[in-house]
Amino acid sequence: MKNIRMILVSSILCGLMLCSCGSNEFYRTYTFGEGVDSSKVTLNEDGSFVFEFSPLSSYLGIGKFYLSGDRLTLKTSDGKYRYVFRITDSGIEFDADASSDSLWFGQFTDGSLFE
Repeated sequence: MKNIRMILVSSILCGLMLCSCGSNEFYRTYTFGEGVDSSKVTLNEDGSFVFEFSPLSSYLGIGKFYLSGDRLTLKTSDGKYRYVFRITDSGIEFDADASSDSLWFGQFTDGSLFE
């Protein structure tokens, strides 16, 4: 009985360690497109983000991000813009209907996947 408990506890601890390792992969840069048609979203561990809409744009979206279920919401620090994504196994998928209209020369559309 004691051995079974030790195995069970060890299994749970290993599982928790694996889950925590994978979660760090969430905080990174997600990209869409290439060259002048590229866009990037960088999520930082402190809850901040940087949204580079296009190399052609002088606007740089910065602010805080929020998670709710499979939804990722970026809110700019000036309070003017909000961009929503659905979290998938492959990356983050843009939700145009729930987002601000200003895309600052970004070539992504509803459903575009940032990987």
